[in-house]
Amino acid sequence: MSPRRELLISAMTGALLLVCGPAFGQPAQPGSPPFETRVKDVARALQGNPYLTNLSERQRMDRVEFVISNTLFVLLHEIAHVMVDEMNLPVLGREEDVADTFAALTMLKMGTSFSARVLALASKGWFLNDRRDRETGAEPIYYGEHNLSQQRAYQIVCLMVGSDSVKFKSLADGAKMPEYRQESCKEDFATLTRSWDDVLKPHRRTLDQPQTKIDVVYREAEGTLGVFAESFRSVQILEAVAERATDLAWPKPFSIEMRSCGRPEAAWADKTRTIRICYELPFDFAQLHIAYESERPATNPKRKRTRKN
Repeated sequence: MSPRRELLISAMTGALLLVCGPAFGQPAQPGSPPFETRVKDVARALQGNPYLTNLSERQRMDRVEFVISNTLFVLLHEIAHVMVDEMNLPVLGREEDVADTFAALTMLKMGTSFSARVLALASKGWFLNDRRDRETGAEPIYYGEHNLSQQRAYQIVCLMVGSDSVKFKSLADGAKMPEYRQESCKEDFATLTRSWDDVLKPHRRTLDQPQTKIDVVYREAEGTLGVFAESFRSVQILEAVAERATDLAWPKPFSIEMRSCGRPEAAWADKTRTIRICYELPFDFAQLHIAYESERPATNPKRKRTRKN
C-alpha cells in the first residue's frame, strides 16, 4: 500500500450510478429496510450511548448522520482509488482530487434528499476539520498530495451548486462562496460528470458477464469502538456499496472491511485487495461533531491531528 492511499485523521447520468445504483435508499439485502431508514433505526437504538446522552432525538440523529455520511464519503473515495488501480483509469491531475470528485458526483447522481444531506455533512466535516487544525495549531501541509481541508469542503459545495444552482444556493451562500464562483461551478460539474461517464463506459458489466465477488467483513471491536462495529453492521453500509459496485466489470474480486486498526484510517491495500475502514475513523468523526457541533462548550483536543485523503 503506497503512502498516498493512506487517509489519516487525528477526526455517489450515467456510469456514475453503476457503483451505487438508483440510491442508497434501496435495500442492501432482500427484505431489509432502505438505507436511510436503517440509519434512523440505529440513531434510535443508540439513545443510551454515553456519547449521545442529554441529546434530543433530533440532535442524536444529527450526530449519527454526520458520522455515517462522512464515513460513506470516505468509502466512496476509496472505491475510486480501486477503480484507478484495477481499471487503469487515466488520471489527469492528482488522484486524491479525482477520488473526492467521484465520491461527490456519485452521491449527486442519486438525486435524493438523503444523498444531498450526506454531501452537505461531508463538506461540513472538512470545514470542521480545518477549524480543529487551526485551533490546535496544526500546520497546513501545502506541499502534500491532498488539498487543504477547506479546499476539499469547497469542492464538494462547488459540485453541488454546479449541479443545481437553485437547490443548493443557500448551501453555497452559507459557505460564503461568491456568486461568480457558484456560476463557474456549473462548468466544473458538467466537465467532471462527462469525464467520469467517458472513462467508465468500457467497464460497464454486460448482461453476459458474471458479477464480480466483493466480500464485506465487519470485524469485532472492543470497548468504545464496539458500538461503531454494531452500528455499521446494522446500517449495512458496506453491503450497500458492494451490491451496486457489482454492476461494473471488475478485473478481480476484492473485499471491503471494517476493523479496529489502532488509528483513524481508511485505505485501499492493493496487495491484499482490501479496502480497509478503521472503526477509529468514525469514532474520530464523532469526536469532531462533539467538539464543534454540540451545544456543550467545545474543548480543544490536546493532540494535534491532520486529516488526509
